[in-house]
Amino acid sequence: MAKKGKRYQEAAALIEKGKAYPIEEAVALVKKTSNVKFDASVDVVFKLGLDTRHADQQLRGAIVLPHGTGKTKKVLVVTQGAKVEEAKETVKEAAKATTKKVSAKKTAVKTTAKKAVAKKEVKTETFIQYNDEQTDMDAVLKRVEADLKAQKVAAKDIKLYIKPQDGACYYVADGKVAGRVDLF
Repeated sequence: MAKKGKRYQEAAALIEKGKAYPIEEAVALVKKTSNVKFDASVDVVFKLGLDTRHADQQLRGAIVLPHGTGKTKKVLVVTQGAKVEEAKETVKEAAKATTKKVSAKKTAVKTTAKKAVAKKEVKTETFIQYNDEQTDMDAVLKRVEADLKAQKVAAKDIKLYIKPQDGACYYVADGKVAGRVDLF
């Protein structure tokens, strides 16, 4: 069995085996036991009790660093049922500075937002993907507007309900007129 070094043994002596440390104490202990001359990284492990072999228990995620990385950020939300609408609301709120991906089973709605530094404008493109088919939100909206124009309806408020598994976008205009257009 290989012998442990002096610095390792000194650091190991400061840590009690099996003890659960509060976050503040754990961070202080990590800083105290670090003996490298560069910015070290820390791995954090969470036991969530998920069986990742099952598709409905998969977990994917990303966080936003406080000072950013200069790269486009992505967040994935995996949900179904009523939480899908809540996730879409979150995407709308956060689309100013980040990339979001909202997924329900095989469905993904991806919003890309790029921030212009000088003008502080946000350019947003929304894509709908399903079974290797893709369309953008502008094309779907144009189809809905064309359908309403064909019905001679001038709508002020349009609500879209996208169901990629049906290959359709259902809409309600001004709470009165309802219709359906193809997504792909």
